[in-house]
Amino acid sequence: MQSDHPAPDPLTTLRGMAADAEVFVFDLDGVVRDFDLATTREVTARIGLTSEEFFTIAFHESRLGAVIVGDITFAQWRSSICEGLVEHGIDAEDATRAVDAWLADRGTPIRPTVALIEELQGAGKRVFLFTNGTDNIPAELHQIGLGHLAGVALNSADFGVAKPDPGAYAAAHAAVERHLERPVTRSAVVFTDDRLPNVEAAERFGWRAVHFRGVLNPGLRSS
Repeated sequence: MQSDHPAPDPLTTLRGMAADAEVFVFDLDGVVRDFDLATTREVTARIGLTSEEFFTIAFHESRLGAVIVGDITFAQWRSSICEGLVEHGIDAEDATRAVDAWLADRGTPIRPTVALIEELQGAGKRVFLFTNGTDNIPAELHQIGLGHLAGVALNSADFGVAKPDPGAYAAAHAAVERHLERPVTRSAVVFTDDRLPNVEAAERFGWRAVHFRGVLNPGLRSS
């Protein structure tokens, strides 16, 4: 039976955990940054593909899995997507233009989350991002106006292992301790992610975790 009560707003939940938390760790995509799917729809329509067909090529495990653990660079990932489109029958020049147009959009900050991060920082909490990202993440954060968070971005591409692998959380926790130059108790860390397996893995590691869902970013998509 479904509850008559809606799930609590994750931002409210996170704010309520601040009293006894030292460190907050936010996932990036879907939590701090969002992407407008209209860009993908426009780009893929020009080359006769659906968004789903394009994503199947761009995010194929052989490509995405390699770039988020640093086995290939962002530039190499771009080239690999172009090659995948050509193999799918797309003209090489059209493929290159499409991929470049798609990658030019690096998303938009989710304003309520950014406001909470600023609130937590103002209260003296240490805040980090933790993303299954590429070597291009620092540049992307600057591009979308979040360059002030680039120095606290914990990136799977640097760790060589991605969420929800337990090793990713161990690497992230060690990076937090290096940044703060002191030990940090795992239970003093609060983590949030929009992917439930990542949340569950964080809890197994010993972080307190919140499944990030139900927050809308005013002015963005979602159709």
